[in-house]
Amino acid sequence: MTPPWPLTCPACAAPLEATLKRESPASSTSAGLQEHARTTVNNRASQRIELRRQESSPSALQALSCPAGHRFDAARQGYVNLLSGRGTRFTADSAQMIMARERVQDAGIFAALSKELARILTQHLPQQAAASPAGPALLLDCGAGTGHYLHQLLEVVPQARGIALDLSTAGLKRAARHPRTLALAWDLWQPLPLASDSVDLLLDIFAPRNVGEYARVLRPNGLAVVVTPGDSHLIELRSAGMLEVPGQKLHQLQEQMTPSFGALEQTTQVTAAVPVDAGLAADLVFMGPAGHHHDYDTLRQSLQAREVSQVTVHLDVSLWRG
Repeated sequence: MTPPWPLTCPACAAPLEATLKRESPASSTSAGLQEHARTTVNNRASQRIELRRQESSPSALQALSCPAGHRFDAARQGYVNLLSGRGTRFTADSAQMIMARERVQDAGIFAALSKELARILTQHLPQQAAASPAGPALLLDCGAGTGHYLHQLLEVVPQARGIALDLSTAGLKRAARHPRTLALAWDLWQPLPLASDSVDLLLDIFAPRNVGEYARVLRPNGLAVVVTPGDSHLIELRSAGMLEVPGQKLHQLQEQMTPSFGALEQTTQVTAAVPVDAGLAADLVFMGPAGHHHDYDTLRQSLQAREVSQVTVHLDVSLWRG
């Protein structure tokens, strides 16, 4: 039997439990076949679910609730907003920014990063952790956006489950499509809604870093993978509105992480020269923080006039042990 998600109530810190709803027989994947849902996530309107065995009708996530009565209902698209009643002072990425990110990911601009993350997972997550007596490995993506990288890693380790945290509900609608992903709206600067020592591998890709909380939720010997831009990352787009990358970013990361994690275990540079057209170049600017300050059409016209045809991908991938 699949263990419960190791979630804690943001209101009282008690364990959160999933409430499942039953689908109508007409929504079953085949007539006359009754099966039991193993996961608690939806996939668009079709409510795609991963099935464990023939037992009863399919179920999908209805809500997360705690014994004290705090309840967080799932949206129709499958994600759960744990910030209900709390709010945040930060601005989530807009639907237009998320769509730009999705186009960049689908185009394979960061394929080299995907390959490196898969290598790290297979090399550093022991097979016994992938399916231990405590249950399947848990991957946590902080600032997950669309869940693109998390979904890829879940396909590398079919026994694993994933939790996607992000402020953007536009991104979480996409993250929730994977049958082994639980997508949660959350502010990373607040205490994470997870039990201590519950995560096997944590991803932070260009996201804010709540280092103390990362160390708390990681299991002993768990792995935190932090991806930061290198000095020449997307340098061709800097003059077109891309935010500047501060120098010595890796050194600053070490100063930030070391008090909670100790010494840096490993750093790998991911580099590539990738061809782009004006549309993809605009997407690369617009998908990040600069997207809050630019008009997309104006940005695209500017990049088309500059005849940007190639961008440099330069990333530092750092590994930290819990």
